Amino acid sequence: MKEKACYTAIRLSPSLANFGENIYTGITPDHQKCCLFEYHSEGESVASFVIPEGGKEVYYQATGIGQKAIPSLIKGNITKYCLQEQGYFCLHASAVCVEDKTILFIGRKGAGKSTLAAYFHIKGHDIWSDDYSRLLQENKTFFIAQGETSLKINPDIASYFNIPAAQLKPVFETPPDWKFDAQSEVLLRKFFFHQRLSVADERPRKVTAVFFIGPRIATDQTVITRKSMSDSLPVLMQEILLPGVNSQKYTATYFQSALNLLEIVPFYEVNGPDNIRRIPEVYNAIIDAIS
Repeated sequence: MKEKACYTAIRLSPSLANFGENIYTGITPDHQKCCLFEYHSEGESVASFVIPEGGKEVYYQATGIGQKAIPSLIKGNITKYCLQEQGYFCLHASAVCVEDKTILFIGRKGAGKSTLAAYFHIKGHDIWSDDYSRLLQENKTFFIAQGETSLKINPDIASYFNIPAAQLKPVFETPPDWKFDAQSEVLLRKFFFHQRLSVADERPRKVTAVFFIGPRIATDQTVITRKSMSDSLPVLMQEILLPGVNSQKYTATYFQSALNLLEIVPFYEVNGPDNIRRIPEVYNAIIDAIS
């Protein structure tokens, strides 16, 4: 299928990247739209995934990467693309359970979203969905479907929190002779963190609140402020899954669903101390905000 289609690049990784992801749109000989996710190493394709229009099927070919890495690649941007192709409203957010409540963390790369979610998990809270959250609206309530319950974290977070090796699993199984550079080190050295906590009910849970993890600041205390709809909407639009890879139809769905979410669910911004040792203060402030 890959060879028979005609493709146009819509997002390419840096040309010097040892390991990267390229995304293309395509048209098959029978005039069907499709999308190609291609992963490369040192300029050579190691895995390709073709997704026909509608996002309900994925075809792949792997030539330079182990079969164990295929599910990890699919769990990333490929799943996000399929969900939006199927018309689901998804936020680029992680969801954590706090008793009968479910809260979402949104934050740009480097904001500390994964670090905060990891601390919540260490404190005994289930990870309900990592990285992306599929939301469902029923009347005046938003629910979140259970997603990936293992949290992707960097090695430095695992080391700082002294997480037992038994609770960590490499996200990617790379060959022993795999060559790493700075970019691939960040992408491929991550772990899945899962404490095997029991979740009695896997049905969608009600969304209680959304927290934007803002910049860490030099402050004596964690500052949590309620955000208005007008301030929150631009942030939500920036956090759309796979920016630049969205159809007009999905963008319209996302925009309207985001407006509905803002009317129903409270949004907060968290500005915590620029010191990981003070993360318990951020945790306590968030718990207080939803109590």
